[in-house]
Amino acid sequence: MSKQVEKVKHEEEINVVDSLTGKAREVWLAGLGALASVEEEGQKVFTKLVEKGTHFEARGKKQLDETYEELLVAYKKLEDRVKSSFNKAEGEIDDNMQELIHKMGVPTQDEIKELTSQVEKLINKVDDLSKKVDQADKKPAAPAAAAKAGK
Repeated sequence: MSKQVEKVKHEEEINVVDSLTGKAREVWLAGLGALASVEEEGQKVFTKLVEKGTHFEARGKKQLDETYEELLVAYKKLEDRVKSSFNKAEGEIDDNMQELIHKMGVPTQDEIKELTSQVEKLINKVDDLSKKVDQADKKPAAPAAAAKAGK
């Protein structure tokens, strides 16, 4: 009996070892399964985060582009207002300067051109009259000399 008891004990020990080995293997496999699940879920989470990041980036770029366009429009309006104000002020300054120059008696460019034209006409008339006077002085001398010769 003692051999049988030993044999039974030995078989029980083998069964316990086999059972523990089987349980250890199941625990090992469960751990691998958990790791695989985490890896799969992690990949899914990563993929979702990438998709959300891509969407967020596109939305942010769109908002940035819209804001940039709004700023350009506002800048153009402001630039036009400044140019308009500058042109108006420039015109007023020109008008005031012209009025001041006129009050001081300084002739305008058009007036100077007109005066120059009139002076040139007068010079031409004086030249013509001068030639006529010279010719008139020369003509009476010839008939007077002939009259003296005839006496």
